Parts: sequence; C-alpha cells; structure tokens
Amino acid sequence: MIFGLGSGLGFVYWHGKKMVLVSAYPFVGGRARDTHKNLCSNLGVSVKVNRTSSKTRAYDSLKDLISRNIPVMILVDMPYLKYLRMPEQAHFGAHAVVVAGLDEDKGMVYIADTMFKGLQTATLRELEEARSSTFKPFPPQNRWFTFKFPEKLTPIEEAIRNAIARTVTSMLYPPIKNLGVKGIYHFASEIVKWPEMLPPGNELFRQFYEVMYVMMEEDGTGGGLFRYLYSRFLKEAGELLGKKELEELGQRYHEIGQRWTAIARLIRETPKDLSNVDEARKTLLEVAKEEEKVLSLLAGIL
Repeated sequence: MIFGLGSGLGFVYWHGKKMVLVSAYPFVGGRARDTHKNLCSNLGVSVKVNRTSSKTRAYDSLKDLISRNIPVMILVDMPYLKYLRMPEQAHFGAHAVVVAGLDEDKGMVYIADTMFKGLQTATLRELEEARSSTFKPFPPQNRWFTFKFPEKLTPIEEAIRNAIARTVTSMLYPPIKNLGVKGIYHFASEIVKWPEMLPPGNELFRQFYEVMYVMMEEDGTGGGLFRYLYSRFLKEAGELLGKKELEELGQRYHEIGQRWTAIARLIRETPKDLSNVDEARKTLLEVAKEEEKVLSLLAGIL
C-alpha cells in the first residue's frame, strides 16, 4: 500500500557512456525515483529535500538532527556501505536509508535499511563517501529529508486515486525515452547489444549478468521488478474503493510481474546461451504492450 500510495511503479533504463568497462553497469529499475515525495504529496505531508556540496555541512546537519532524537532519511551510493556487499561497479546513489544514531568515539553510524531487520553499522568514512559519491546517473548529492506532518492525512480514497493517476501519467507520458513504457521499448532495443559491449572474454562478463538479475529480481524489488508489489496494491485499493476492476487489473499486473521474472532469469542464464538476449527482447516488447494496455485501463477507471 505504501509503494502504491507513493506512485512507486516506474521504469528506467540508463546506459551511461562509460558503461561497465570503466565505471558502472547499465541501470535497470522498476521504481519511480521520487517515491518518497510522491507519497508525501498524495497523503498531504510536507517534505523538504536538502542538499549541499559540503561534506562538513552534510554531516553537521545530520548530527544536529540525531542529537534531537530525529532519525534522518538520506540517500547513499550503495557500494560504499560494506554491509550491503555490493560490487564496486554497481553504483546506485538513490538508495534511501535512515540514520538512527551516531557514535563519534567509535567512528560508527547506525543505519536502518529496509533490506535488513536490525540496525546496520558503517564507519563515518563509509557514510561520507556514500553520501558524496558523484557517480551518475543518480548521485546522492549529500541529500537529506525533513518532514512536517499534518493533523489529518488526505482521505485514503482520494490518496489512492491521486497516486494511481500520477503513476499512469509518468509511465505513459515520460519526458525522455529512457523512462516509463518508452523506456521498456528502449531497453528491448538495447539488450541485444550487451554481448557485443561486454564480450565473453571480459573478466566481468559473468558478474555483469548476475548483477543485472539481482537488480531486477532481488535487490529490494519484491520480485518481478516491483510489479508484484504494485499488483497487491491495486488489489487492496480495489477492495477499499469497492472497484472490482482494480482488483482484476491487479491480477494482470501480477502476470506482468511473472514476465519480468522470466526476463530476469533469461538474463541470468545469458552467459550459458547468448541467444537469451533475443528471447528477452521479445518478451520485453510483449511486456511493454501489456503495461501500456493496463495503464490505459487504469486511467479509464479513475
């Protein structure tokens, strides 16, 4: 429900010029970048996004909030936090965590991360590097977030309608070809180029396809590139609004998620059979058409 109310469903395929051989893998994502801001907007919560080029100011602001017993949501570039055990090439600077405490004597920070049940620890140096990373396409820019909560939130029915409408608009009418349904079509045209860009003889060949699989199927996505999550949201939203059509479209999004899972598995097995990229391309084109249909139907229900 939180994912859906945050208009969390999205798609992005981003292939920087440096790609894997120098800097970072292509990025395949199924979540909207501004889920936190969307959630606050849809629920009537005020959120302020703070950023600075100064590592000192970023830390001082964090320390001040923690000293007042206010946990702090920040963005980090994942490979710098050792507890995540990410390959150093897999840069992703839009990962949100919450700093729950600091221990300057030990040089440690305590972090709440949705990937783990308990608090995780990192050094202050790791935290500084993770916050100030400049790797594109999502550098964290030392960002932190502060919130103001109203006495009453937006009624859930209204919030659901607003959230779905925002998702439909962002997926069907993205500003660039890398995003939304256009982005899925773009991914289909790009995936067949992977074996040429990173040939079997390269030392990162096998790791590359494994990272792509994890990115799509395991790394906080809930499976199926976040589509299973959105499926459950639509089904619950249908129950709350008394709209059977939403529940039915929720089931269709579950089936879309199954196709994304199939694509991820094809990618994982590509080192054994390079023709898998052709099969993945075919399935991606089918997925793009189906998502376009379901999203259009969602717009009609609202």
